[in-house]
Amino acid sequence: MVPRPEKKNIVGSKWVYAIKWKENGRLERQKTRTVAKGFTQVIGEDYEETYVSVTCLELVRLVCTVTPDN
Repeated sequence: MVPRPEKKNIVGSKWVYAIKWKENGRLERQKTRTVAKGFTQVIGEDYEETYVSVTCLELVRLVCTVTPDN
């Protein structure tokens, strides 16, 4: 945790849920992700540039399997 900068807007986030169905109407999977409420930002005041780090689950699994146990 870091202290909040004075006179700066805090960008909130919300959870987005999606349900994927198979062709026969049965449940395939449920997906969830968190997204930033970017519409609350003001250009030049709240940010200069944006960056979002994204990774895929396969890469995380690969790193976990390659990392040696100590």
